[in-house]
Amino acid sequence: MSKLWIEVNLKNLEKNFYLIKKIVGPSVKILGIVKENAYGHGLIAVAKKLSQLGVEFLGVKDFEEACLLKEAKIKKAILILSPLSPSEIKEVVNFAHMRPTIMDLASARLLNKEARKKKKVIPIHIKVDTGMGRLGISYKEAEEFIGRLAEYKNLFFEGICTHFPSADSDFKFTCFQINIFNQLINSLRQKNIVFRYIHCANSVGLLRYPQAHFNLVRPGLILYGINPYPKIKLNLCAVLSLKSKIIFTKKLDKGWGISYQRTFITKRNTRIGVVACGYADGYPWHLSNKAKVIIGDDFFPLRGRVCMDYIIVEIKEKISQGEEVILIGKSRTKSITCEDLAKWAGTIPYEIPTRLSLSIPRIYKD
Repeated sequence: MSKLWIEVNLKNLEKNFYLIKKIVGPSVKILGIVKENAYGHGLIAVAKKLSQLGVEFLGVKDFEEACLLKEAKIKKAILILSPLSPSEIKEVVNFAHMRPTIMDLASARLLNKEARKKKKVIPIHIKVDTGMGRLGISYKEAEEFIGRLAEYKNLFFEGICTHFPSADSDFKFTCFQINIFNQLINSLRQKNIVFRYIHCANSVGLLRYPQAHFNLVRPGLILYGINPYPKIKLNLCAVLSLKSKIIFTKKLDKGWGISYQRTFITKRNTRIGVVACGYADGYPWHLSNKAKVIIGDDFFPLRGRVCMDYIIVEIKEKISQGEEVILIGKSRTKSITCEDLAKWAGTIPYEIPTRLSLSIPRIYKD
């Protein structure tokens, strides 16, 4: 077995899915975000599980991820969240389950042209920028833009969406976004332009803004058992555990430096264990001298800087080479979460699972 591995609990993914269903109610569908290898959890296994559970869509970063799902014979509708290149537009019309997100006229024109050649009508989702300042057509230009798209007979308006930049921190601005998005939808409806799906609520959005649920929500982080808004207490179940092993132990004298730059000096005779995990595996360098791990059912502190392939922890005499180390996860009475690592490293919880190397074996448990 590998000296470093990830365990993914698909049963916990299921529990989180049904918690979201309970929050949004039976009339609201779920678009499960599985981009970036399902936030580090494993694209194919997670997408298969969510498909079994009944998500309406799977949300991927780009055409390449969509193709991976197609190759895995996953039949669920796939929303591609990023713009497509001209060559990808020519390809996407061949795949019935893929939904492009449209945010400029040139892409729409080419997509319509390719669809007409194939005698197809392609479902699309239109991205409106209500304040994120990233992808999408500005809400000020959206009505005219969508009116022009309506002239393309080989495109079907399946969905319209926007995105929140600060749903966790700026309640007033997020409400402004929801209001102008609503105004746009109502104005389009008066022109007989309607959409099957209306969506804007990410994980924080579906927790804080019930008026943003519309008929489709886009949970990401919350699906994986990570709370993006700790002010609201949730009975989430962590899906990912990161585990390793002690590969070497020894005793250091008092006054001995540990790891690069000797940022930790032993204050007494100390026993250390070297653990097979480092920043090359996605374990943040900023956890140096800050993090702790679980061995058995006790916490042990990380000493010195995180190395490329190793971390060093201060251990007790009874701990020996080969023992299991929990870097993210829980023992009988102790736990370390992605939120804990993010706090210690001074980053956001999203970064912790998504940075974990693709080379780390994933073991799926249901």
